[in-house]
Amino acid sequence: MTTAELRPLLRGATFRPFTVYAEGKAFTIRHPEFAVLTGRGRTLIVLHKNDDAFDLLDVDLIARAEVHERVGARKPRR
Repeated sequence: MTTAELRPLLRGATFRPFTVYAEGKAFTIRHPEFAVLTGRGRTLIVLHKNDDAFDLLDVDLIARAEVHERVGARKPRR
């Protein structure tokens, strides 16, 4: 993936949870406050929800992203 592809996924107003796949592992970002791209966009920092740990991902090594439905999202009426 590229920085240009990741930035829109991290936008707060339109944020939807997503998972990125890198180095054979899945990293889920459930809220925009749990991930940040570094200044030049070469590294994605993914914060863990329940502890002070984090993962540093080389953006060039992220194979793909899978966007999920918002938690509590309403289904359209018929």
